[in-house]
Amino acid sequence: MSSLAPLTQTLRWSKPLCGKLQRTQSVYGSVSNLRRAQSSLSQQCAARTSSTLFGKNLRPLSACAVDKYTSSSRKFSTTSCKAQAQASTSKPAEATLPRGVDRVPLDLKVGQKLHGFTVTSIEPVDEFSLTAYILTHDVTGAQYLHADCDDTNNSFNVCFRTVPDDSTGVAHILEHTVLCGSEKYPVRDPFFNMLKRSLNTFMNAMTAPDYTMYPFSTRNAADYYNLLSVYLDAAFFPKLSLVDFRQEGHRLEFEEPEDPNSKLMFKGVVFNEMKGAMSSIGSRFSGALSKELYPSTTYHHNSGGDPVDIPSLTHEDLKAFHSTHYHPSNALFYSYGDLPLAETLEKVNSWALSKFDKLDVSHLEVPDELRFDEPRKFQVLGPTDAMVNDPEKRSTVAVAWLLNNIATDPVEVFALQIAGDLLINGPNAPLYKALIEPNIGSGYAPGTGYAPYRREAAFGVGLKGVKDDDVEMIEKTILETMDKVAVEGFEKELVEANIHQVELMVREVSPSFGLDLGFSVMPVWMHGGSPLDQLRVGETIAELRKKCEEEPTFWQDLIKRSFLENKHRITVHMQPDDEFNTKLEVSEAELLAEMQSKLSEETKKQLVTEALELAEDQNKIPDVDSLPTLSVADIPSELERTISTQSEVEGVPIQWNDQATNGITYFNALYDLSSLPVHLHPYLPLFCSLWTQLGVNEMDYREASQAIKSSTGGFSADIIDTTDMNDLDSFTQAFMINGQCLDRNLEKMFELLSALTTPAGPAPFNPSATPVGIRWHSEPDRLATLLNRRSAGLNASVAQSGLSYAAMHAASGLSPEALAANEQDGLPHVNFVQRLVSPEAEIELMPAGAVPVALTEIANHLFGGGAQQLLRCRVAAQGSSFETVEKHLGSWLKESKAHEGKSPLITPDTKPFIPELKKTFFSVPSQCNYVAQTFRTVPYTHADSPALMILGSALSTCYLHREIREKGGAYGGGCSANTWGGRFTFNSYRDPNSVETLDVYRNAAEWAASEGSFSERDLSESLLRVFSSIDSPVAPSDRGLALFMSGRTDEVRQQYREKVLGVQLSDVKDVAEKYLVEGKDNASVAIVGNEEKVPVTHGEDGWEVLGANLKPREE
Repeated sequence: MSSLAPLTQTLRWSKPLCGKLQRTQSVYGSVSNLRRAQSSLSQQCAARTSSTLFGKNLRPLSACAVDKYTSSSRKFSTTSCKAQAQASTSKPAEATLPRGVDRVPLDLKVGQKLHGFTVTSIEPVDEFSLTAYILTHDVTGAQYLHADCDDTNNSFNVCFRTVPDDSTGVAHILEHTVLCGSEKYPVRDPFFNMLKRSLNTFMNAMTAPDYTMYPFSTRNAADYYNLLSVYLDAAFFPKLSLVDFRQEGHRLEFEEPEDPNSKLMFKGVVFNEMKGAMSSIGSRFSGALSKELYPSTTYHHNSGGDPVDIPSLTHEDLKAFHSTHYHPSNALFYSYGDLPLAETLEKVNSWALSKFDKLDVSHLEVPDELRFDEPRKFQVLGPTDAMVNDPEKRSTVAVAWLLNNIATDPVEVFALQIAGDLLINGPNAPLYKALIEPNIGSGYAPGTGYAPYRREAAFGVGLKGVKDDDVEMIEKTILETMDKVAVEGFEKELVEANIHQVELMVREVSPSFGLDLGFSVMPVWMHGGSPLDQLRVGETIAELRKKCEEEPTFWQDLIKRSFLENKHRITVHMQPDDEFNTKLEVSEAELLAEMQSKLSEETKKQLVTEALELAEDQNKIPDVDSLPTLSVADIPSELERTISTQSEVEGVPIQWNDQATNGITYFNALYDLSSLPVHLHPYLPLFCSLWTQLGVNEMDYREASQAIKSSTGGFSADIIDTTDMNDLDSFTQAFMINGQCLDRNLEKMFELLSALTTPAGPAPFNPSATPVGIRWHSEPDRLATLLNRRSAGLNASVAQSGLSYAAMHAASGLSPEALAANEQDGLPHVNFVQRLVSPEAEIELMPAGAVPVALTEIANHLFGGGAQQLLRCRVAAQGSSFETVEKHLGSWLKESKAHEGKSPLITPDTKPFIPELKKTFFSVPSQCNYVAQTFRTVPYTHADSPALMILGSALSTCYLHREIREKGGAYGGGCSANTWGGRFTFNSYRDPNSVETLDVYRNAAEWAASEGSFSERDLSESLLRVFSSIDSPVAPSDRGLALFMSGRTDEVRQQYREKVLGVQLSDVKDVAEKYLVEGKDNASVAIVGNEEKVPVTHGEDGWEVLGANLKPREE
């Protein structure tokens, strides 16, 4: 369910996704939310690191090209697995290992002994085409879950309960530090080295509030065992050296490390990461909610670490925490896929578990929270957003309840998930009607929703962007709404619509299903529940329906006991403090100044010595020979091809992709935007987001929402930019609509699509006429609500998604496609939407105002303009459903063609592209910086393009990781070539430095161009890293999508693949010299950074210093 997504996937990844900074073009990514995804480092990281009240709050180790997936957890079908297994090309040694549907099935029995484990449970799970095996390690008691299936994308995960009793970030820093070398692999940073010695489809590590896990996945069998060896040794036998603790966690160091008279500073990767993470309203408010709702358990503390508390953590504390928490008796093991379980168990036992005895870890169990006798209220201060719509409405308030133990009753957990969605999501939800539609605030408060991811679940709801005077009224409204629901319950149709969405979720095929399954079982399993509860979806739905039938007041009773009779309730009101982050900076500076004033000469010398020792360690060339590795020979020479069949229906080209979609049909339609007048382009992102959010024809927006949710998986719209393969100054822009439904609902889906693609009727608006098409004019209050929410979300994103905005701005002067990207996704769009919702612009939202008029013009241009705007369509489904799809598709196309010419074409206007180099510093309320530098390079078909791709990988791992992350202390940094867009971008993420990082970029370019910089091994490792990304699994719904959107055929992709495999060291050096050194004056720079530490002056040396509002910063 969509409402759960921000709660279920709030991750803190150990290492940021650096080196993957490229905006979505038509050849990248999933169809879902392409435009909003932006395929950028900052956006991906921000999505996974934003704290919510009750989310998993996982803190990821890294942002280095690790996560290849955009889909959520779904079923992986037998047929698609077979297709993958047959298409996959592996090294000869693996050719003899039966894979996929040809694998040798497991033949185990309950009670059977196997490599130190005993099988305790075997359960087939038909919904997911797998069999679940639960085992217990005989000596240590470690629990093991294996999901046996024919999926060739095998996953492994080891998870430890980690329960900090303070906010020093000990669990988070330990997660980083264990990956810095181990007994078997005493290599500096084996984790990052394995990123480039592997064909993994995922590698990372995450810290949640009460557990830490280490997952990976790969389709290569040798790679699987290589990664298993490295991960097990890292988790159980890490070095945990002092020098690694000081690098990854925190340290005292002089600003000039060898000058004891320079300013004393706190440094460290996690320290800087958490300064960035805790700079936003969302993270601060979520932290306050958690702290007050869980006053006596581990959830009271920030498991990621509060920058105020992190410096008090000692190296001895870290080692002690590992010794008590990272033990097999405190571990949960998980594996998934088609590889033999016996071999994995043998290695897990011999490499790790056999070296331990059983340990009593009962003291690490999280107790139930002590329940309140009466509800409590709290008032706190927090930071402000970079931009606000109304300076009088900047407070945040939420009411939250502590609810059920997640491990005791899976049906109640599921019922509360459904209830949470019904309460808050969509225009039919009671709390949406009561809180969102009156426009009391700008949107839901952080932490809104039901979250069953800690021992005891919680539910919160509130508003951000409110007046202080409205806080009590909002609390009263929430409680009164709950009272009303406890009397009225929910309409059966709304409940069934939500269960329909669950059915779609279960059926949807995802290449990352194995990983996602491992993530989903951990919270319940960690707290003593059965991991299989998460798999028994059909049983759970049936049991819930049975309860609803047997108990007519089931929903009323659930709301009553969970909320009305529950005294464990808090109300948190956060007021904005414009100086919040500044005060933290000042407090830190004062503390450091006081500490420095008390340093003895001996201590100063010690700090200098420690800094030199760390620098020496960082500058060592690592001896990685002990690490396992694949070779270039393991890279398949042929890409996995997708069969696409072309036909015409009603004269419109149709692409058919016969895929194992598990009874779901996916549909895409592409419309030409080349003749859309320029003055309408700023409204395109709004059109995409609002297209299905208003009423249509005779249905108002509530009825339309219910119709869509009841019979489809939803519709979405995206803007697709495709740069010409041969010319960077030529690109096409198209509007794409996307829909999906169960095959039984095809007729209804196309009926709804027909309504949504009906021209909106002639201007001027006639309020007495029957609505036609989308109700752009007749629902001004709804339009205002949606725009206010969009603006608030964009405003809040500026600080957390700083690198995305910096990179788009830096690139915007280099090509017309990049300019369009920035204007429609970057800070210009943030400001455009803010202007639309400002009080003085209210008239623009009225029926005859600029917004509904512009949106109507776009709809009429696309759906009724007379020209052949509909370019082509695509269907991805099982071949057995094609005949039915064609029937309903044909009916829709007939109606669409009947609309052509009914709306007059608007005379196109044009805006020529003018190249422009930029040097811009955007000052925002953040304690860290995001630094982007972008060079214009060459088109996709140019001979230098493959070498630039390899250069991005090699330079990131061989130079920038050391200089930006290890030495500079940034959470992430790297570079990448956007080969389709013709750009090369350097980037740093949550960086304590700003312009100093530009010096690192310059030095990196010169180093890469120097003789002997890269070795043959570096080249081989870069090829592995590149193809790990290129060959990442693709969901059946997305196979053939690149061809549909861009026309890039498998033949074109294969030719490019062969050129990448043929790149030589001399090619890499040559492109570094040509484009980064000789072309150094042809690069643009943008920094989104700390407003209190702006290092440049507006108007000097070509710099602009602007606020997020694009106006010169006021000094």
